[in-house]
Amino acid sequence: MLDGRIAVITGSTRGSGRAMAELFSEHGANVVVTGRDEKEAQSIAEQLSREYQTKSIGLKLDVSQADEVNGMINKVRKKYGQIDVLVNNAGYPIKDELWDASFEQIQDQDLESIVGVDTIGTYRCCRGVLPIMVEKHRGVIINISSTPAISGYIKGAPYTVAKAANLGITKHIAAEFGKYGIRCNAIAPGTIATQRNWDRLTTEQRVDIVRSIPLGRAGKPEEIATVALVLASDYTSFVNGQTIVVDGGEIIR
Repeated sequence: MLDGRIAVITGSTRGSGRAMAELFSEHGANVVVTGRDEKEAQSIAEQLSREYQTKSIGLKLDVSQADEVNGMINKVRKKYGQIDVLVNNAGYPIKDELWDASFEQIQDQDLESIVGVDTIGTYRCCRGVLPIMVEKHRGVIINISSTPAISGYIKGAPYTVAKAANLGITKHIAAEFGKYGIRCNAIAPGTIATQRNWDRLTTEQRVDIVRSIPLGRAGKPEEIATVALVLASDYTSFVNGQTIVVDGGEIIR
């Protein structure tokens, strides 16, 4: 599905990003694994290259730092000469004190920290790869949003704000850059049992959350990766500017 393509996946050392790196590699992509820990990213890339006979690399990346984003893109372009797929998966970690605080309790610096990663980080990465994709007259960008950005939620206000902005970025790029053969779509995950998010919950909290999901369970990182793979492939060559909800039916109620 992705034979020989160069796929940059931000935040791909764990969780859904790691699952994407695995699945994309399995389907022939050369994955640029990125994370704040350079050694970890390099180790994963080496493992993927060995297992799937690809040419993956691991790079340090903090998307809240413009120089690191620009440096990463320059390194990828120098090595491969192209970037075919960008998945903006890096996200600010869920912190209970921010997730549980009501809207009026959120301080400016808290909002700025989350937006700096989830929104501005996404914007920076898109801005960096678009000239490369325009030159090649092809490319796929996948932005990760969330279901609260669509339906609203009673918790996590700053996260909702940041992820909602990603939907605007997605639609704008789809509209402006479609003429260059560039597609941009978003994935809005619901409750996904990643280690970072799921492990912080008590058993009672998990049961309560799952109760609202028609399929009766939390999603798996691999189920986000599968949707990302299809969006990155030619099977969705006429899908542009859309948000794919992956939540087991939670927000239809």
